[in-house]
Amino acid sequence: MGLQKIILNIVLKIEVFFISFFKIHNNRITFISLEDDHLTSDFLKIYQQLPLEKYDVRLCLIHYKKNLWGQFLYFINCMKQLYYVYTSKIIFLHDNNYVVSHFKRSGVQVIQVWHACGAIKKFGNVIERQYPISNYDYVLATSSYWKEAYSQAFSVQQEQVLPVGMPRTDELFHQQWIDETKEKLYQKYPMLKNKKIILYAPTFRGNIYKGFSAIHFDAQKVMNQLSDDFVLIYKFHPLMGNYHLQKDNRILNMNHEDTHELFCISDYLISDYSSIVFDFMILKKPMLFYIPDYEQYCQDLGVFVDVRDLGYPVCYCEEDVVQSLQTYHVDEDLFQKMKNQFFEIQDGHSTLRVVELVEKLCEMENDINE
Repeated sequence: MGLQKIILNIVLKIEVFFISFFKIHNNRITFISLEDDHLTSDFLKIYQQLPLEKYDVRLCLIHYKKNLWGQFLYFINCMKQLYYVYTSKIIFLHDNNYVVSHFKRSGVQVIQVWHACGAIKKFGNVIERQYPISNYDYVLATSSYWKEAYSQAFSVQQEQVLPVGMPRTDELFHQQWIDETKEKLYQKYPMLKNKKIILYAPTFRGNIYKGFSAIHFDAQKVMNQLSDDFVLIYKFHPLMGNYHLQKDNRILNMNHEDTHELFCISDYLISDYSSIVFDFMILKKPMLFYIPDYEQYCQDLGVFVDVRDLGYPVCYCEEDVVQSLQTYHVDEDLFQKMKNQFFEIQDGHSTLRVVELVEKLCEMENDINE
């Protein structure tokens, strides 16, 4: 444990001594995030459907940056987190959390929304971490398929993994939203109309200890072999920073656009070990896996799901990608099978089920009422 963590632990333990006398507010709900300083994705969907007149909703949000000032802000934010972890009935997380894992109070319910609809690559407590994940009461999932993997990764019992769906996917089940999004993006990017659009969206390589990088993909080489009606748009994982592909009038940087919105105009997805492949399955569209580093990736990190067994084309080089795109066989039965396997409930009302869970938990009497 580094000196910073030692100091942080001491400060938080001192804080616990004082705030342990505070009561848990039975209607207080707190959203905690280190990814964004405002509500986004699942958090925003849940917040928008909560009856705010009924609940005391608090936000503990920060966009963490790994520099000296960022470390200071994180330190202060941890103290703020601890206060809410001790006084809220419900804590919402969408990533792992140091304060919750070390200082959770009995009677507080922690709901891990998580930022993915599944997991190809291993994560959480099954890989090397700075600290073990613990103290989650519920983990949201899209399917019972994930109960075993999530129970290992989050150190919870399988019955604590709730296949109620993920709020952010609700929009993908509504055709009106899809049609409106298409029209919006076509107006913004008229050059994409009547094109075969390929979305390239890989995950990162590396880890927090060794740094993050991207797998090499020669998009120019691919596009040079495809007909002029193909266009490639790309969006990289946020951890890959400002990484970009070669500039070309048929290769467009979409890192600034919303991933789900890009799904609406995309005819194909090329990805690898990214969990966004599961979101894309909702739309039952063609998909390719570009995994030239598969053996090394499995050795370094490991996978919960072998993408080679899913039934989609698997590519190990750019030539494979070109051939797969030119000869792609649309298998409707496969697309439906994958959608059913990874999304048990397909009604587009996952957010409502999460709000109902909140209402149920808030009605329960606190184990501690100090």
